[in-house]
Order: sequence, then structure tokens, then C-alpha cells
Amino acid sequence: MNSIRHVQGHFKNARDQELFYYSQFPPQDVALRGIVLFMHGLGEHALRFKHVFDHLNAHDFGAIAYDMVARGRSDCDCENVRGHSDRFAHFVQDTNAFVTFAKREIIPAMTASDNASAPALPLIFMGISFGTLVGVHTLLSGEHKFAAAVLASPAISVQWTPLLVVQSWLSKPLAWAIPYAKIVPAVNIEGLTRDPAFLKDYLADPLNVTDNLTARMGQETLMAMAALEADKRVETPSSAFCAMPFLIIQGSEDKVTSLDMAKSFFNRLANKDKEFKEFHGLFHCIFNEPEKRDVLAHVAQWLQQRFQVIAPAANAHSRL
Repeated sequence: MNSIRHVQGHFKNARDQELFYYSQFPPQDVALRGIVLFMHGLGEHALRFKHVFDHLNAHDFGAIAYDMVARGRSDCDCENVRGHSDRFAHFVQDTNAFVTFAKREIIPAMTASDNASAPALPLIFMGISFGTLVGVHTLLSGEHKFAAAVLASPAISVQWTPLLVVQSWLSKPLAWAIPYAKIVPAVNIEGLTRDPAFLKDYLADPLNVTDNLTARMGQETLMAMAALEADKRVETPSSAFCAMPFLIIQGSEDKVTSLDMAKSFFNRLANKDKEFKEFHGLFHCIFNEPEKRDVLAHVAQWLQQRFQVIAPAANAHSRL
């Protein structure tokens, strides 16, 4: 009997750290539309989104994901500090390294074909919250070609209030003087969801990181956001970045990331095919709100409208 296929393990990044990965694909006899690289948020890990992968599989997409450094089942970046990275660039480097690994090890095994002329499956980016910031910088790096992007509750910018400007100015010396001190407020836990069962599970998960950010991590994140705000490629019609279809989804009551800044980023995008979908009343963890089925259905429909099924049996060893 055919069933969902998955494979998990560890791969090494350029800094010789072991990072956990998980991939999940439909049954072998299902022709795929594409493969989705999914990036989790600031404090979570890949396996917390298995229900998202299930939904993608049910609509003919494979899913690949990994735990970012110092999160989930992955090694720490340095000093054994959970939730910390010395450089934001490490996240982008690791993501590109994972895609390279997936292209070499995971995807060929999951999509093996006797048809040598079968077209390559499109690679699609999908992420939530902090994962979208890493993802957009990964897309802009140009190391791998992506066919589309889905950003959920994007943490790609902040509203620069006078207080935040002062905090940012103070964070620079602190990031160097006490880089591992967890002094930067992170996620507003109560603003994550309206589902008390999810919130209880979130707080009980030992693989989640729920404490403050380190001084260095906070500063690096602000710098990554500022770099994105200054990057003209997102508003240049001829750029490779703007050739991709873009979907941004966010809850109207998101108190963790800024809805206004997400809309501002969307308005900057020069992509011809772009959509901003606001879900009324939903909080930040849009894939775990009581209306999550509606959210996932919208994403699946958007993807299916843009990616057709590759020729039957092009991605299967056999149907025996």
C-alpha cells in the first residue's frame, strides 16, 4: 500500500555543525507539481509544521525543511547558546547548503525516474516569521533558482519608532561587549495564537527556544532587516527576484510582526504576479490558528494555479 514517504537525518554546514533535516513526499506513484523548501520561525523547529507538509503532500508537492542552527535538533553555532548565531549570514549560508544537500541526496531519491528527459521539478520557497527573513535573503543570494515564494507572517522589517532607534544604537556596542547575553525581547508568546492548546504545546516543547534573543542575535537581525529595506532588487522589474510569483499571507491581528511593514514590503515588490492575503482576526501563527485549514487551502490553491503536475510517472521508480 502506497503511503507518505519521509526521510530525516543530519547534514553538515560549512562550519562543521550538524543540522537536522526532515523531508516528506507523497506516495511514490503521485506525480509532483514541485518541491517546497519550508523555513520555520525564530523559536520553533521543522517538525512543528508536519501538518503543513501533510497538506502540501495532499496537493502534489514535496516538502523539505531543516532546523536552523541552535534550534530544534541542530547543533549550536557557538558557545552552546541555544537560539544564538554570531552572524545572520550563517542562516543564509546554511539554507543554501541544505538546498545543495537536498538536490544531491534527498530529491533524487524521492523523485527518481526511468525517464531521463523528465523535466526538473520547480523549487518553491515557503516560510513563516523569522524564516521569511532568512528566506528572502536566500532568494536574493542567487545561489539556487526558485520558482515562487510564499511568505507567512513575515518578519522582514520593523517600524522604526524613536525608542527602537535608540535601542538599535545601544545594541551595537552591547553586541560586541556581551554578545551572548539574552537581553533582547523576542517573541510575544501571548500574541502567537488564539488556540490555547497550541500555546500550551508550544511552551511545553523542549526543542523550542522561548527566551530572549542574545545581544548579537538581536543586532544581526536588525541589520538583516535594514539591508533588505535598502536592497533595490526587490523593486527592480528586471531582477531575477522579481520574476517569481509572490504570495504574502498574514493575520489582521498579528501583534508579533508588523502587518503595515509587510504591506509596505509588498508594495515595493515589482513582481507582476503577486498577492497579499490578509486573514481577518488571525494572530501570528497563521498555520496554527483555529482557521488554519482555510489558510492552508488558500496557499495550496495559489500554488496549484501556478504549477502543473509533471508528466505522470516522471517522478516514480515504478508503480509496482
